Amino acid sequence: MKNINLKKFIAATLVLLPLLIIFDIVYDKLFKELDFNETFAMKNLFFKIAAALVGAYFYASSKKNKEE
Repeated sequence: MKNINLKKFIAATLVLLPLLIIFDIVYDKLFKELDFNETFAMKNLFFKIAAALVGAYFYASSKKNKEE
């Protein structure tokens, strides 16, 4: 398992999760009927949380190679 920076992981999760929710609301408003009960349903939140955690993991475990 890769070493991850816990601060970067938590920060990225806290940034990605609200962004995913906002993008979902905007998408629903533009292309479908906006229903907040469906937007904040457990099945939708589960996948948003999972996507935020996976994205945060890759962000926190990436190493910046600065070979100059």
